Amino acid sequence: MDAGDGGLQLDEQTIRGFLATDYPRLVAAVSLACASRAAAEDAVQEARARAWERSERGEHIQSLRAWVMKVAINLVRSAFRRMLAERRARERMGARPVDHGARIPSVESAEEARDIGLALAALPRRQREATVLRYYLDLSVLEIAQALGVEEGTVKTTLFRARKTLAATLGSYGAGASEEANDVARS
Repeated sequence: MDAGDGGLQLDEQTIRGFLATDYPRLVAAVSLACASRAAAEDAVQEARARAWERSERGEHIQSLRAWVMKVAINLVRSAFRRMLAERRARERMGARPVDHGARIPSVESAEEARDIGLALAALPRRQREATVLRYYLDLSVLEIAQALGVEEGTVKTTLFRARKTLAATLGSYGAGASEEANDVARS
């Protein structure tokens, strides 16, 4: 239910609706951004719990979906920084585990999904995040800018560079990249 100040008051019905509709898509999107389904589930669940706690303290959230997504991405970023430090320590000891657990649900074949997942994983972090938010969650350039804490122009440039890299990496899968550039320029 909407609160008087325009924020969203979280109640059981709102949370159930979120879990039924937005939660699976957010987990999938964050898993594409961080290349780990388990990390994505943890981050989205933690963000949802934090939203509930804020609501219990009387704070209001404009959009549960947007707030949870932003917090989940920030949690994944923090975990990624910790993971890099741990990886450097493991490399000094000679061990190098890798997790490629992300799934891409709307592609035609397992091979395509693997190729797209690898191509996304190879992108720089910001390009990967912006790409997932734009093309998996269908967020606008403005919404992506707000979620990532950058300017709209930065998002457009980031998406352009990501599409260019993905088109070169994926070849025939990326054939529509120039059409997408026009779409973002109009956003």
